[in-house]
Amino acid sequence: MKSHQYAFGPRDLGHLLAPLIVPLIVFAVLMRLGAFTGVLPTPWPALDIEHTVLTHQAVASQTPGIADFLLIGDSSCLMNVSGSQLEELYGGKHQPVNLGTFMYLGFEGYAAMLSRYASVNPRRVRTVLVLAHPDMLRGVAPIPQYLRFVSTVYSGEDYGDPDSILGQLRGLFGLDIFQSRLLSRLPLPLPKEYGRFYGFNLDLYNFMDRQRGSAVDPHQYQPAPGQGNAEYRLAAALEAGCQALRAAVPPEAKLVVGLSPIPQSFAPENYATRWELLLQQWGQLMGADQVLTNLPPTLPDSCFASTTHLNQQGAERYTRILARRLQPR
Repeated sequence: MKSHQYAFGPRDLGHLLAPLIVPLIVFAVLMRLGAFTGVLPTPWPALDIEHTVLTHQAVASQTPGIADFLLIGDSSCLMNVSGSQLEELYGGKHQPVNLGTFMYLGFEGYAAMLSRYASVNPRRVRTVLVLAHPDMLRGVAPIPQYLRFVSTVYSGEDYGDPDSILGQLRGLFGLDIFQSRLLSRLPLPLPKEYGRFYGFNLDLYNFMDRQRGSAVDPHQYQPAPGQGNAEYRLAAALEAGCQALRAAVPPEAKLVVGLSPIPQSFAPENYATRWELLLQQWGQLMGADQVLTNLPPTLPDSCFASTTHLNQQGAERYTRILARRLQPR
């Protein structure tokens, strides 16, 4: 025995969805119209830590400047060397800029960034230092999404994720435009230690401006199991990327390569010897003019934020060492 019977057709479904779909369509039209007419600001997708760093470095790499000493590499380059401190230590004789980003951009990504900087600053750069963590030489493959993100910053497009259904819907309804042109320009809080040290995405961006592209990892290293191993090697798959980066170095500039240090407690026996051999092999693959075998392969644990990054005090110490061991042209 039936107590109730419902009649529910397409028209009823339309009545339910219309209050949701119509505002979304209007919003999408307004976003696209604002972007097309230039009423909205240009894309600036600094929404979180990683995208703020990538946005800053992509913008910096296509901005005319006076730097003659360029640093580029993974996050150990970004975090372990203070560009502003280098400038002070060199007494204004050299103007450094740090374009360090992340491991997952790969050497091809660094090459594109270096080429961009050299093209807008012709015959300016005299020294290019490629600084990387030994872990990068294992040949971690670049992540296409992040390479695409940097390319959209260069092209002035709104970044989205067309590879997923959710990303396609976000693009369809104008949410990518809203995020990269409006939301990102608001102070967005950063998580945990980064939030306590920097505050907001805008603060991180401004900090990197003041530090000539460098940043700080605010954590403190605590030795513990499961943090990986220091059995580093040079992957053959890196050859193409290294050659691309070498080709991007301006002909008038000297190419220098160096490997970042690791915590003393994390280093295996005879690590210094193996570190130097690895560095020499990488320098040969890069066709480097100088290989910084005079940098320390390890530093005390108290200098580190993690196995890959120095903390602020460690970065200051390492920057002083680097300034003594390297004299830019």
